Amino acid sequence: MMAATAGIRWAHKEDERWAASFKLRFVTEFHPPKGLVDQVLSEIHEAVAETGRPARDLFGEPRAYAARVAADRIDETHTSGQDLGAATPGERFTDALTMAGFWALVLSAVHWVRDGVWAEVSPASLGGIGALTAGVVIGCLVGALRTAGRVQAARACASAAVVAVVAGIVALVALPHHGLFTLPVPVLCAVSAAVMAGAHRLPDATADRWFTRQRSEDSEQWMRHLDGLLRGPHGIPADQAREHVAEVRSHLASTPGLTAQGEFGDVETYAARLAAGPRRTKRALRRKAHLAGTFAAAIAVANLDALRSAEVTSFWFWAGALATAYALGYAAIQYRDFRHQQ
Repeated sequence: MMAATAGIRWAHKEDERWAASFKLRFVTEFHPPKGLVDQVLSEIHEAVAETGRPARDLFGEPRAYAARVAADRIDETHTSGQDLGAATPGERFTDALTMAGFWALVLSAVHWVRDGVWAEVSPASLGGIGALTAGVVIGCLVGALRTAGRVQAARACASAAVVAVVAGIVALVALPHHGLFTLPVPVLCAVSAAVMAGAHRLPDATADRWFTRQRSEDSEQWMRHLDGLLRGPHGIPADQAREHVAEVRSHLASTPGLTAQGEFGDVETYAARLAAGPRRTKRALRRKAHLAGTFAAAIAVANLDALRSAEVTSFWFWAGALATAYALGYAAIQYRDFRHQQ
């Protein structure tokens, strides 16, 4: 007997590898409801045991079978309120703020190790870091607003974040660098850790309420929200989203007295129903690949100076080289998966 997969013991190693590949694809690409993956694996194991045939012969390639199971058994009620990464607005916000606190902690710790316990605060560092911090906090709102279907607000926050970051860079270069006072770096570490811990412990449901809109009986507002949900969390192109909204508007116009809420129900569930199917998987992989590419570019730019100026034997050179190589490799894998799915 082979090792268990989801508590199941497979008689043949080939079936165990197939089940592991299926589970990986099913969980990472389709984000099933809790318990569904174990249920499906149990059914697969039962079929293999009864027929004596390999899982690959019975069900085909793991990726293709995962897509079929997702299409048949993951309905719109599960994806309602979630984006292509199976995250809610609150999860996007708390995750982004947690990561911001983590990286602030890392940078503070690096400063502590390299420059000592005390940090000299100048007008340049005060204005620059303040503006950069504001840009990061505003940037944490972008993903949450987009997942909530508030695309215009997300764009406004993204623009404000870029302006704040540019202002911070200008302040670091243009403002005076003479010291105003000194600040113990451990305080910065403590503040960063507190932000990270507080964001991690903040209930996602609480944060969800900050971004989601209240249900409205107004049909125009319902259709605007539908357009935002299709374009934002579900990643449908703007022209296709407008076509769906136009169909709803045409249907309501042909039957006076109907409201969008009364005819089509909850807007989040209706948007998830329109966005369901194999194309949702392709959109998810495309968005994941684009984000991975953006992340890789940001990591490469952030480490460019260290790679150019640091000695090859130094820790900072290899830290930057490994981070850049990892980001580029991850982006390449995501683009490969996206191209393979097409």
